[in-house]
Amino acid sequence: MLGMKSIKRIFTCAIVLTLFSSCGEDFLESQVVDAITENNFYQTDAQLLAGANSLYGQSFFTTNDKFMYSLDMLSGNSIGFEGDAPWRLFSVGVNNGVLLEGWEGFYKGIADANQLLKVVSQPLNEEISEDVRNQVEGEARFVRAFSYFYLVRLWGEIPVIDEVTSDTSTLYPLNTVSSIYAFIENDLQKAAELLPISSAGSIRVGKTAAWAYLAEMYLTLKDYDNARDYAQMVIDSGIHSLQPNYQDQFIDPSASVNGEGIYRWVWTSINGLWGIQNTNQAYLIASDDVIGNDGSFGSVSPSIDLFQSFDKITDSGEEDLRRQWIICEPGRFYPELLTSEGGWTFPENGDDSSTRLRYRKYVVGSLEEHPNVFFMRTDMSTQLMRYADVLMIYAEAIMGNADSTGDAAAVDAFNQIRRRAGLSEKGMITREALMDERRIEFAFEAGKFWLDLVRMDRETAKDIIRNQDRGTVNTLVPFNVESLFIDGIDDNDFLLPIPSAELSFIDTASPAVDYVIND
Repeated sequence: MLGMKSIKRIFTCAIVLTLFSSCGEDFLESQVVDAITENNFYQTDAQLLAGANSLYGQSFFTTNDKFMYSLDMLSGNSIGFEGDAPWRLFSVGVNNGVLLEGWEGFYKGIADANQLLKVVSQPLNEEISEDVRNQVEGEARFVRAFSYFYLVRLWGEIPVIDEVTSDTSTLYPLNTVSSIYAFIENDLQKAAELLPISSAGSIRVGKTAAWAYLAEMYLTLKDYDNARDYAQMVIDSGIHSLQPNYQDQFIDPSASVNGEGIYRWVWTSINGLWGIQNTNQAYLIASDDVIGNDGSFGSVSPSIDLFQSFDKITDSGEEDLRRQWIICEPGRFYPELLTSEGGWTFPENGDDSSTRLRYRKYVVGSLEEHPNVFFMRTDMSTQLMRYADVLMIYAEAIMGNADSTGDAAAVDAFNQIRRRAGLSEKGMITREALMDERRIEFAFEAGKFWLDLVRMDRETAKDIIRNQDRGTVNTLVPFNVESLFIDGIDDNDFLLPIPSAELSFIDTASPAVDYVIND
């Protein structure tokens, strides 16, 4: 269940997987070791830290595989195969397999976090320092809060599970949204107290990660003062900064762990092992030549609406430097791909996808360009919270309930994003301009545009969706489309249904109850 039938994780494969790891400090190597073990496994600081490594990716494998990009279909940014139509048309049912994978991944992260919290709440070997014990507790609380933050925004009332259990005989009650947010706030506040100040480019989270998600949570709840203050704390820490080039963190695995990233899932690509790698490249491109193997399925592509949305944020004569790195631009030459043949040009009239377009973001290439690229496997990190997020949260929090702001600090934060994109600076920010900028900056990134639609004024969100062209493209040159607009969007479409496989474990017949924090 909840992934709840596997809420109690047992250490089973560590001995085999350890053969592929080293005794050094390379996180990408050591994370292969299964993270959750019996208490007596942890004898040293290094072992306890290794026990938390799954929280940085492996726990969320099924969520990262297809679910996150399905949220982009909900938002109108992407379009998939015919079987993915429910995500584009707001008809996702309880038996949808990708829906279950997303749900299970988040609850798997919660289960692993709960197991670690159980371990650190008990007496530990004297070789384990108090600092590391606190750090691991902070990491577990942070990831548990992160998981529930996604769950409550996507599903609304859900069960809060805060301990390790194998009981499947008792129905879990649904908890109220307000009490779930109180639980998230409590975990993030405690994580902020326990976590160390991490260095720029560290894989492990530090205080700035907890502060950043507190800022985003408060922004979601329209507590703008707290959102601004926590974003300010991240900014003032001086730890994070924007990468000089937007694209590096999305096309080069070796550059995907950097000072802009605040929390990311880190993947390890080993030919023959499954469940520890990033599979996204396989779904984004439809050229075996480009990726060097026969795993280019091209399941998802940019929508017409996303393709045209760049025009909303550029002034006349401007070119957004991000565009060619988010979407494969028709006719664009990419020298860093298919290097064995001198580079690759995306066809002027596109390819055979539903919109004739492809994503460039998260496409790594082949073994010719990067190591560890195999069938449906790369070690490209998944960016979840970046410094760019914090700057945008800060600007929006200063704007508050107003429709615009000329506040110097807000405008500067906003313009930092635009300057990197090669765009002109603004002296005033409107809410519409800010949301348009967010859509581009975070396109195909952790479902962010859908979460923006969920949290904004509901009628505004409905209008945005009604005006999106979710149709297909016959030709790019000349531009010939079969438009599709969704007119029947209603409030119920902004929450996902609980997967049918989980319903036998949850009391959905009774009203939701407040969760009572017990720690």
